[in-house]
Amino acid sequence: MLSNLIRQGIKPTPLIVCAGGTSSRCAADGLWTVDLRARHRQLIINEEREEVEVGTGLTMAEVLQGLQPRGRSIPVGLSTIPGCGFVLTGGIGPLTRSQGLALDHIVGLCGVWGNGNIFDLSAPTNPASPGTASKNETHQQWKGLLGAAPFLAVVTAIRLRTQKLTPLVIWRSVCSVQQLEIAIEAAETWEHSASLQWAWNDNIELFITCCADDPAAMEAMQSLRTHLGYCPESSMAIVAGQHAQPAFGTMARAADPQERIHSEVISRLGPAWGQRLPSLMADLKELMNNRPHAGCQISAQQLGGASAQIPVSRTSFIHRNAIWKPWINATWMACDAKGQESALAWLMRANNLLSDYCPGVHLAQIHPHLSCHHQELNDAFKNWLPGLKHLKSHLDPYGLLPPL
Repeated sequence: MLSNLIRQGIKPTPLIVCAGGTSSRCAADGLWTVDLRARHRQLIINEEREEVEVGTGLTMAEVLQGLQPRGRSIPVGLSTIPGCGFVLTGGIGPLTRSQGLALDHIVGLCGVWGNGNIFDLSAPTNPASPGTASKNETHQQWKGLLGAAPFLAVVTAIRLRTQKLTPLVIWRSVCSVQQLEIAIEAAETWEHSASLQWAWNDNIELFITCCADDPAAMEAMQSLRTHLGYCPESSMAIVAGQHAQPAFGTMARAADPQERIHSEVISRLGPAWGQRLPSLMADLKELMNNRPHAGCQISAQQLGGASAQIPVSRTSFIHRNAIWKPWINATWMACDAKGQESALAWLMRANNLLSDYCPGVHLAQIHPHLSCHHQELNDAFKNWLPGLKHLKSHLDPYGLLPPL
C-alpha cells in the first residue's frame, strides 16, 4: 500500500514519518504524515540466530519488553520512548562504549525507497571488498540507510542482533560546575564499560552507567564518587537492564514545567575536550545563565570504546572518533511567538558555540525547516555528503523525503 501511494505522488513535500513520536517534526501544517504505529508493530524473535525483527511502529520500550523474557536485549538510549528512528540515525546510549551504537547491530532492513520501490536488504558479508556493479550498489544503499535512512526511504522493519541481558550499575548525583569538570576529565581516561551522561538545567545531574560484571568500571565509578565527595541526592542502584533504568534528567530540573511547551533539539559530536574543558565550562555557564525559558537545557553523553571500532566507510555515521555527544534543547511555551523566537535564537547561539568544540552533528533530529539545515548536513556527513546526494537522486528522485 505504501509503495503504491508513493508511486502515485504525494504533494506537498517532504513526507513526514511518525514512529516513536519523540521527533519535533512528526507532523506539520500542510504536509502529509505516514504513521507507522498502526501497521508495523511486529516483534519476531529468532532465538537460534539471536536476532529480532522489529516493526518500526514500535517504541524501544516495547522492544525491550518483548526481549526481556528471553534474556535478550538491544542497546537503547537514555529514554526508551523513541521509536526505531533512534536506531536508524545512530542509536547512542549508555551502553555505546561497551556494545557499540544501536545502528551497528542492524543485520537487515525492509521498506520502501522514495521512488516507491520495495527493498529487503541484509548486511553485506564483506563490505570492504569490491565486486560487481550491482553488489557495490547494494553496499552503497546499505551504507546510506545506516545513519541517513530518513533522506532515502521509509523503513518498515529492522532486523537486529541481540545481546545477553546484563545487569547495570547506575549512579546518579547532583553536582557543581567544578565537579562536572572533574567528572568529564575522569571519564575521558576510562577504557572500560563506564559511561558518563550529564544534564544541565536548574541543577547539574550526573548519570553514570556501567555493566555490573565489569570490576574496572565499578572501581572507576567508586573512585569518582569518592573524589566528588558526599552528596545527599546521590544514589546508586543495580538494575536488570536498560528496561529498568531510571529517567534521565529528572534530578537536573527543580520542577517540571506545568505549561504546554514546544521544543527543538540540536545534537553535536566531537572528540575529547582535554585542555579546552575549562573554556567549555565557562562558555556553557554563560549560556545557561541566559536561557530564555526554564526548560532550556544542555546535556551530553559519552561515546568511544566499541563505537570507535567500526570502519568509517561502513555506515553514514562517520564520526567514529567522537567521544562526546552534547545536545541543546530549546523550549518555549506553546502559542508564544516571541518566546519561540527567543528560544530559537538561544539554540542557534549555543549551537554555534558548541560547534567549535564539537565540529560534527548527530542528526537524531532533522531540521529542514530551520536555517541551520544545510550546515547540519555538511557537519553530519562531511565527505560522504556527495555520495549520499547521488544515492538520493536515484532512490528519491522527486524529493518526497527530507532534502539533502
